Amino acid sequence: MKKKRGIITAAVFIALVVLLNNLLNFMLVQPGLTRTMFYELTQENRECIILGASHGSYGLSAQELDKGLNMNTTNMCIGGEYMIDAYHILKYAVKNGSPKTVILDIDYQYLINRHDESILFHQVYNGYPSCGQKVSYFVDRIAREEYRGAFLKWTNYWQCYYMIDKTVKKKLSKEYREYSPYVVSMDKNDTYEGKGFISKSKKASKATTSVLEWNEAKVSDSECEYIEKIVDLCRRNNIKIIFTTVVQDPKTVAGQADKFAAADSYIRNLANKLNVEYYNFNYLTFEAFDRTEEDFWDREGHMYGETAEKFSTVYAQVISKSLDKTLKNEDYFGENLKEIYQGIKAY
Repeated sequence: MKKKRGIITAAVFIALVVLLNNLLNFMLVQPGLTRTMFYELTQENRECIILGASHGSYGLSAQELDKGLNMNTTNMCIGGEYMIDAYHILKYAVKNGSPKTVILDIDYQYLINRHDESILFHQVYNGYPSCGQKVSYFVDRIAREEYRGAFLKWTNYWQCYYMIDKTVKKKLSKEYREYSPYVVSMDKNDTYEGKGFISKSKKASKATTSVLEWNEAKVSDSECEYIEKIVDLCRRNNIKIIFTTVVQDPKTVAGQADKFAAADSYIRNLANKLNVEYYNFNYLTFEAFDRTEEDFWDREGHMYGETAEKFSTVYAQVISKSLDKTLKNEDYFGENLKEIYQGIKAY
């Protein structure tokens, strides 16, 4: 009897902890844009999916790509999205209506900068829908890192205690149940245009954040391993795959032309090894796409919305011609960064 009472007490205690944890998550965790993006991904037949990080989310307008590619396109680029995250996003997309084409946008910084393992860096995982595939995602990444954040999401939002009434009201709303982006708190200068594209207003003050310097010695084996896994997953499902790198602030590229060229060489060699086409849009001539530092809201290379829409038109032309096998590289790209950016004064 004593043993049975102990088991019941333990079960009640665990149930109360789970209940309290879920309650705190409900009251404190803010609705995120990633949740909306995953929902949008499954609502229509997405013929083309773009994977990558924040340069893609601010730089690639799915609406413009729809027109230029003549495909239904979804931009699943998310800030903090490493290749392991991109791989599991792709697995979810394949399971829920496989795309015909995948574009993997590669920011070299993610190859050399080890991802943060703290509970602050679970944006993609936290927004990932609850399904069997999320278990393998957890095992592959979260279980090997700071796994508590996966169970105790509210610990990253405890400072939002003063917003509990507003948070609860949002989560009880029709908009939240329908995955509307309007329940997501965003920077006042950001507008979510749908299908993964975030448009930054030119009212936003220009930030001074710059890029990490390329260092091949710091390249993560894990990042390259998951790039290969992404390619393999595409091949097994008859999906065309292309690698790209989104264009960045010309003054930054001009100032680090040698470093950018070395990063390009590394990624290009990897693409050749995997037999994948790679288009580095930092090599765009200024005749093909005119740009200045005023088109970017930081030195790292995140674009303003107007610039992103113009760039997406050129980007779509290149990808479309690549898929049709009609692309002439010389119509868009130069071969030497120093020559392309000659006359551009670095910071």
